[in-house]
Amino acid sequence: MATFYGNFTGSFSLSIARKILHLDLDAFFCAVEVLRDSSLEGKPFAVGGSPEGRAVVSSCSYAARKFGVRSAMPMAQAVRRCPNLIHVPHRGGYRQMSRKVMTILDRLTPYVEQISIDEAFIDVSDMSEDSESIARGIQKSIRDELRLPCSLGGASSKLVAKIATNVGKDSVETNHWPNAVLIVPPGKEPEFLAPLPIRAVWGVGPKSAERLEQSGIRKLGDLHDWSAEALEAKLGSYGRKLKQFALGIDDRQVSKDEREAKSISSETTFAEDIDDRDSLHAALLSLAQEVGR
Repeated sequence: MATFYGNFTGSFSLSIARKILHLDLDAFFCAVEVLRDSSLEGKPFAVGGSPEGRAVVSSCSYAARKFGVRSAMPMAQAVRRCPNLIHVPHRGGYRQMSRKVMTILDRLTPYVEQISIDEAFIDVSDMSEDSESIARGIQKSIRDELRLPCSLGGASSKLVAKIATNVGKDSVETNHWPNAVLIVPPGKEPEFLAPLPIRAVWGVGPKSAERLEQSGIRKLGDLHDWSAEALEAKLGSYGRKLKQFALGIDDRQVSKDEREAKSISSETTFAEDIDDRDSLHAALLSLAQEVGR
């Protein structure tokens, strides 16, 4: 799956057709561990703290995900879901490898914005090649130099580029690595987004989604029938922004990232909403341990 094509006939335009790529290192911690131990390739395994304690899964292989194992899940629960799960403790080296990836991107353009240890936005608007060729070139450089897999999405905005990465990865059935590239051409954003669930957009949390679903808004395409004013009345100022997002309109720029470590942080995204205090405590402990490495 390389480029999204569709038949959207509504009016949509961008004053400047930017070329934004979003890069996501596939199951990054797991990929680093496979470099250390190639026998893990294709097997169900998870990186994180001991299942004997309250630790959570920091990263899990795609083979493990087929059993329902997810990042931020308590490791003990992961083992129950996948009895043959191989537990791999944190062994460090992830930040160093991440820096090497960013160095490769910096060679391409100064417009690189790292947003987490395994994700970055790249603005390649000034490059003459098409977005897919650039994305494939990035994949090849990272694979050849670091032996790491990665997936990329491309569009005229950060919002759609990141969503494209997720859609591209989800479309690949594999026990190994997605290595997906999905490019959404300018003008095709509304149709690409239309069938996706409303929660695919940044900022739509469980409460907002529930409020929207009660009004019959379950997919981004449903927002096309609502005015910005009506959405603002329902969600406040974010409602107007959401209307723009449903059309793929997002004018945020890719920042030049100096990467001076004024602070150190670690983050994770839960695969599902979590309100259990023990699970949240275990996730916080895992993040604190990662920051300390």
